[in-house]
Amino acid sequence: MAEEARQFLRLARRDLRAAEGLLDSSRFDEASWGLHVQPATEKALKAWACHEDVDCPLTHDLRLLLGLLENKAIVVTPFRDLEILTVFAVQLRYDDEPAPLELLRPEWNSRVEALIERVEQMVGP
Repeated sequence: MAEEARQFLRLARRDLRAAEGLLDSSRFDEASWGLHVQPATEKALKAWACHEDVDCPLTHDLRLLLGLLENKAIVVTPFRDLEILTVFAVQLRYDDEPAPLELLRPEWNSRVEALIERVEQMVGP
């Protein structure tokens, strides 16, 4: 499980790096940024779940992943707001004119970075 968690974390970092390249809202729409920040979050949560031996279904639903961790009495409160990014997994991916959430991209990238760092500390090198 530890190697699977580390693999999820490597993938999460890759997705977050891509999201960081899409911070300029004058050049990149929110949906394009979201297509990278959401999977970064998802993979970090799946790494956490692997570390805690929580069975994860194949899902993009961040609320579900956070709930699975909470069901094991794991405190996810600092990261609960990340569930809003679930909308980028499906809805905004296939909507040609999505209503923008107007999220402050650097702030949300920092929140995802904090999640990744937290899980990396737990999983170790």
